[in-house]
Amino acid sequence: MFGLILSSQLWLAPAPKPECNQDLCWSVSPAFCISALPEQACEAQLSVHWQHSASLNVCLTLAQQNLSCWQDAQSGHWQQNIVWPDKGVLSLQQGERVLLQKELVVLSRQPEKRRRLVAPWSVF
Repeated sequence: MFGLILSSQLWLAPAPKPECNQDLCWSVSPAFCISALPEQACEAQLSVHWQHSASLNVCLTLAQQNLSCWQDAQSGHWQQNIVWPDKGVLSLQQGERVLLQKELVVLSRQPEKRRRLVAPWSVF
């Protein structure tokens, strides 16, 4: 029964605290994706919520591609499964001006193979 109570509390955990830049705040979850192998593509759900004290015309972009745009809005929410780029920058832009940005990273459960520092034929 204790496990049932504990698991129900995990679902009620508060959302991550939004990053704020004066009047403009956003939360991006998660900031990284974990793949089984280093060369394997990583697919996961990305969720973004932003808000501002005044109305804005902004677009959410990832790796120079528009994911969603809002016209004359004070807040916005976007959520979708995406294939993550190896290293990509998620940004909230007003025209060409970047208002907020966050780097998204793909991690692997299996580390890349290390290079030998010593030749295999070395006597020492």
